[in-house]
Amino acid sequence: MWHILPSLLLSISLGLSWNRFLLTFTSRTERLQNQMPVTMVAAAVSLSALALSVADKGLLLGGMIVLLGLALATISKNLPHPVIIVGLSAVSLATYLQFTMHAL
Repeated sequence: MWHILPSLLLSISLGLSWNRFLLTFTSRTERLQNQMPVTMVAAAVSLSALALSVADKGLLLGGMIVLLGLALATISKNLPHPVIIVGLSAVSLATYLQFTMHAL
């Protein structure tokens, strides 16, 4: 069970930040401008999770992690409170980094 947890943390991190990251390219509303710091954090977290998935786990397992994350992004698309969602995503990424630091 413990060997699966880091991969799940990456999927959660990617999935919870991906929708907010995509708003950078699709939305030009005033609401987005007011929450730009949240969007910037979501972009950093989602891109980091995407890169770490492939770099740390390889192309095959990394691809499965990304697909699981994108499935979570589809499910969590309409969740309210983007600050909390992106915060959970950042905590998930930080926890993944903590797990991998101990594995070295």
